[in-house]
Amino acid sequence: MHRSSVRRSPSAPQNAMVVPESLASMYQFKDTPAPKNSKQMPVEFQGDSSFSPSDLDSFLHANDLINENVTKIVGPFNDQFPDTEATLDMQYIVGVSTGVTDWYWTSNGWMYTFASNLANYKEVPSTISMSWGWSESQQCTVSTDCSTLGVDSKTYVARTNTEFMKIGLRGVSVFASSGDSGANGRSDGMCTDSVLHAVFPASSPYVTSVGATQMETVTKYTTESSLCKSEYQCVAAGTEEAVSVNTAGFTSGGGFSNYTARPAYQKKAVDAYLKSSVKFPPQSYYNSEGRAFPDVAALGNNFLIYIKSEGGWSPVGGTSASSPTWAGIAARLNDVSLAKTGKNLGFLNPLLYSIYEDHPEAFHDVIKGDNICTEDGCSPGCKGFEATKGWDAVTGLGTPDYSLLVQHVGNMLDRRESLVA
Repeated sequence: MHRSSVRRSPSAPQNAMVVPESLASMYQFKDTPAPKNSKQMPVEFQGDSSFSPSDLDSFLHANDLINENVTKIVGPFNDQFPDTEATLDMQYIVGVSTGVTDWYWTSNGWMYTFASNLANYKEVPSTISMSWGWSESQQCTVSTDCSTLGVDSKTYVARTNTEFMKIGLRGVSVFASSGDSGANGRSDGMCTDSVLHAVFPASSPYVTSVGATQMETVTKYTTESSLCKSEYQCVAAGTEEAVSVNTAGFTSGGGFSNYTARPAYQKKAVDAYLKSSVKFPPQSYYNSEGRAFPDVAALGNNFLIYIKSEGGWSPVGGTSASSPTWAGIAARLNDVSLAKTGKNLGFLNPLLYSIYEDHPEAFHDVIKGDNICTEDGCSPGCKGFEATKGWDAVTGLGTPDYSLLVQHVGNMLDRRESLVA
């Protein structure tokens, strides 16, 4: 499997769990249902097992959230053997944006198969989350599409990027985990290569790539949900830092594509980072002119999920947690857009970087941490990037303040409407 690795979380120093109410508190959105205008879904690959609807019901009930019915399932589905990855993706994209219409999609193939199928599907959702990825230079080791198409990994990435672009033009906001093995990537866990490995599809310029944070300090444990009152201490407030292998068991992926040039929408933010005083890997290790990722970040450690067949509640983590978190927030933003204009926001990166330039306070800047280590530890040859003020190749623009993001998105939509009128 080549998922962005969901893992059982080791105990954090604060021993504080993350539940949907934690995310609502940290990222300033109300955990009340949104209207059903927008549609959201996680996407699973390579015949991955499914989530359990009854587990989802139990999860939502324990977190004092309304029950949700998944209205459309595309691809293989067997809820008798719920999988940790699918469970995390489904429980948190729904938990962040209850009320939104929920879909679920599985693909036996890899990225090109899925992207081309969705680009041509009769109906598309507003928001999707993908917790999967692999080195962009080794796409042909995980996809049978390469031999079918007669392409190498570089051409495969280019062909898939075209399909992601089409998806965005159809009004879909696409999110992808940035990876769980630092700048070196899972394909080089012992850091023996003399180049850093960008993760695809996180390195695609047509998706929003999401890195992961952990709690640095927790100033309040008690939340109102039944689960946290009765069984667990849960995050309600505090400060974030980039995840670390010592605390979270993984390191957030990030860096620069070797195949795709830097898009105009992120040039100013990334140029400022490259001119900063942080220590960088040797120039020969990365393409400083490439598409930089991640774009944003969110918490990714100690997420409580519920799988009855595996004993009930357990804490897990990975950028597999941060991507559906952002996708759920985007589903709420899309719902605002649909109410005002009847249209989805579509590909979000140009909008997110524009908001950041004018209103950086709409993102919580994460300035502590790095992605030098891999999930296997820190070998002497490991290289990577450091977090700092502003955009960085560990946590992107930062984590969201939904209350400000929705305000600025609403203002932007109002300006567009007035220009049309």
